[in-house]
Amino acid sequence: MSADFFPVAAAADLPNNSSKAITLNGVKLLLCHADGEFFCVQNECTHRAFSLESGRIRRCMVLCPEHGMPFDLRTGNPKGQLTDKPLRTYETRVVDGQIEVAMSVEVS
Repeated sequence: MSADFFPVAAAADLPNNSSKAITLNGVKLLLCHADGEFFCVQNECTHRAFSLESGRIRRCMVLCPEHGMPFDLRTGNPKGQLTDKPLRTYETRVVDGQIEVAMSVEVS
């Protein structure tokens, strides 16, 4: 398998400290803009599988809207006692104003 980058949104359409739910290759993801950087994580809290879509973004953290569980957007690591399982993270980059997310694809 190799990772390819896929354009998912215009950088100008995602203000700082905000997020947007996307689906890429059938995978539900959360695209985030925090502290001037873009991040992409799985859109599911590892505590109880709630969507993180409406969670607050602060200091490179996304907070689960159901329990307030914070996850570091850079590493996916949780910061609390409800779970020790990190979110899956995806590499992001901005090319010509478009946010691109790396997703593994099958190579035949």
